[in-house]
Amino acid sequence: MSDSKRYYVIEWYKKNKYGNNVTRHTNVSLPRFTGDTAVDSKMALQIFIKNNGNLNKIEVVKIKEFNEHGQIGEDITPSNNAIIPVGR
Repeated sequence: MSDSKRYYVIEWYKKNKYGNNVTRHTNVSLPRFTGDTAVDSKMALQIFIKNNGNLNKIEVVKIKEFNEHGQIGEDITPSNNAIIPVGR
């Protein structure tokens, strides 16, 4: 069974000095994907940054990877210098 589409749901908020942060969800569809989670999630994050601003002003809470059948694997959460699956 082959995947025909791949998309990512990125949960994020804009960093504010004052007030509460409002969590948002953005869907990023990949027109061409490799099937390698590390490569595809980086490509999705680059598309997200291009549309929403750099990571100095935005905090990514987690990334979920989906295909036409539902979520693939575990949620991906950013750490200091890397983005890793929750289960590791």
